[in-house]
Amino acid sequence: MAFVITRAGDLWSTSLFMLQPGGEAGEMNPLTSFLGLGFWPVLSVNIALSAVLLFGHWHYCRHFVERELPMRPKNMTEYVSMLYFGRTGQALKALFTATRNESVQYGQVAHALVKSVACVSVLVVLHNSGQFHGWSLNDHLRTWLGRPAFVYYGMAILLAFHFALRMLALEYRYWRSVHMDR
Repeated sequence: MAFVITRAGDLWSTSLFMLQPGGEAGEMNPLTSFLGLGFWPVLSVNIALSAVLLFGHWHYCRHFVERELPMRPKNMTEYVSMLYFGRTGQALKALFTATRNESVQYGQVAHALVKSVACVSVLVVLHNSGQFHGWSLNDHLRTWLGRPAFVYYGMAILLAFHFALRMLALEYRYWRSVHMDR
């Protein structure tokens, strides 16, 4: 729910500028600044990507308890390795690919991204609203940060890693609580 609300707020606050004549000139959304897309294509792409992320999040939540591993892991690193590759010693490869459970990995990535984007979207809405209404705090932030959009995108990446690691730790603890008693 928070993801949907914050994404709607982000699109609304972006529309404050983009729907005005010449409003796309200062837009930092990569779809506009690099590809030159207007508001309606940006809106369509955002809705489509949000739908894909929400489907992945739903898939993750739906299949959370169905984790089957070939043997018992001794720690979280082995859990990740066995979950994605079916053998130990492969945990670092999970940053780039998965050979055994691609749908699990994509669902987990979507789950982490939903949380990350929801958090950063709150900041984006505040920034866009402040910029539109001329809040002086926005000028101070722009002076201090340079381009706040780059800070927000960087925060989204760091938060995605944080939420992914936290999710894997919670999954491992849950798996242990269910399977170690057997």
